[in-house]
Amino acid sequence: MREVTQGRLLFAVSVITMIVYFWALFLSPQDEVLLGRSISDWALLIPVMIFVYLFLFVVAWIGWTMATTPPPLPVLKRKRPQSEGEGGEVGEDREEGGSEGDEGEDTA
Repeated sequence: MREVTQGRLLFAVSVITMIVYFWALFLSPQDEVLLGRSISDWALLIPVMIFVYLFLFVVAWIGWTMATTPPPLPVLKRKRPQSEGEGGEVGEDREEGGSEGDEGEDTA
């Protein structure tokens, strides 16, 4: 029952806000001045300012996160332990140079 009451309250508040906003934009008296601007001017300025500030807040938050996040640790390659039967440098040369198909080719 509580969700139903909250839903009805949200619906009523949003409808009342839409009516007041419409009045402020189109039906408010133009000679009524508040801080040097008419009510319809404020009805446009305040939402635009809120959206711009929200956007800039998100950009600042992303910048702060990028600036304060430590860089990732470098990934170290592990050396595979060599068994006693492997020749030290010969095995390393095979891993670094060429592909497996190069061994049987004739170079003339």
